[in-house]
Amino acid sequence: MNSIRFISLFCLFLLLVSSVQPLLAQPSWVKNRPISAEHYIGIGMSVKSGNSSDYIQAAKETALSDLASEITINISNEVFHQVVEKAGVVAEEFKSQIQSSTKAELEGYELIDSWENSGQYWVYYRLSKQTYQKNKEQKLRQAASLSRDLFQNSLNATAANDIDKALIMAIKALYPIEKYLTEPLETEIDGRRVYLMNELYGHLQDLLTRIELVPQNAARNGKVGKALSSPLEVSAQFRQTNGQSTAISNLPLVFSFIRGNGQMITQSRSNRNGLASSTVSKITATDNLQLIKAELDMSSYSTDSSPITANIIKSLPLPAAKFTLTIAGVMAVIEAEEISLGQKSRLLHVEPIVKNHLSSKGFSFVETPANADLLIRIKAESHQGQEVYGMFSAFVDLNLSVIDLSSGNEVYKGSLQNVKGIDLNYEKGSLKALKNAADKVVKEMIPEMLQKIQN
Repeated sequence: MNSIRFISLFCLFLLLVSSVQPLLAQPSWVKNRPISAEHYIGIGMSVKSGNSSDYIQAAKETALSDLASEITINISNEVFHQVVEKAGVVAEEFKSQIQSSTKAELEGYELIDSWENSGQYWVYYRLSKQTYQKNKEQKLRQAASLSRDLFQNSLNATAANDIDKALIMAIKALYPIEKYLTEPLETEIDGRRVYLMNELYGHLQDLLTRIELVPQNAARNGKVGKALSSPLEVSAQFRQTNGQSTAISNLPLVFSFIRGNGQMITQSRSNRNGLASSTVSKITATDNLQLIKAELDMSSYSTDSSPITANIIKSLPLPAAKFTLTIAGVMAVIEAEEISLGQKSRLLHVEPIVKNHLSSKGFSFVETPANADLLIRIKAESHQGQEVYGMFSAFVDLNLSVIDLSSGNEVYKGSLQNVKGIDLNYEKGSLKALKNAADKVVKEMIPEMLQKIQN
């Protein structure tokens, strides 16, 4: 019986020792980071909270990020510098993206140790530099081989004047080697020893600079609130090495306003004759001069691209065409009535301020509704307030209504109540209140009115 009791107590002692030991014995690698000539080192720590698997995984992620940061990225490729400069990307940001890709593909690392106390969990990973280099060289060969095949497909498509396919294959050729943008990647193409990334990037540049987008009838007239009378058309041509041009079919283009605004079909593909078109169903901005750009839609070629490939594409020169729209402003007629302290005013105060502001927004004014697009009705009426210490107040109520004369619909209606003005007598107080009401119309009501009209 005593022996059984002794064994039980001894087992309990061992259990207590094993549970206390991790809390007491902090390993040296936690205090001082190991240094190794043969291995990359990764140390990670996470704070204990919630599910145990969460903080264990968090510590592992931190350790692998730490390990990846020890892998030096040497910037020797001139394409890297071109991409960074033209895409407007900070070099360190680009390196960080490559570092993230490096981490995601780490393999062959081993867990050396872990340690925890009541609040923290630590892990220690390492990766043989020799193993990493061997794996990297194998991946480089595989990536270069796949990229080279896709590149060759792009060259063949270019020779066959299938420019859409040539672009697809060239963009796909970037994916296998995007993580190795900083590597020379020397390979053989058409019997020549070349640096693959340099050659591929140069090929893409050449493709894009030889694509010509020519606008048909580039100068157009339009009217606010109306559709353009005919579609916008762009001719897509590919300039051959002999100087002649051939039509490009199935080329994706995106149309957009770069000045002004309107409702339009934004995406199109060229037909067998190289023509792509877009319809502007309504001009909504009031700018007299508006610009529309038609540009090669590279997003259709890189729907699943990583940030690295996206930045490479962003650095490339894209062919584009522009249309200039001369827009006639809205023709409006104003019917205004102002009543000051019970008397109809001959000299209007609100109407000229509103008219002047709308003129700056592209509106033109006519005398009769027969020649107008919109009828703007303004009615403002002031009434006396009180006299306090020799200062007289007046208040203005104002109603503003806008009628679309083509449909007869009221497109906007708004009002102001009790806009105050103070001066040395009631008449001057009324004028001040009318001016204040006009200012509120300009600042508060007209922006809402324009939005209604444009919609």
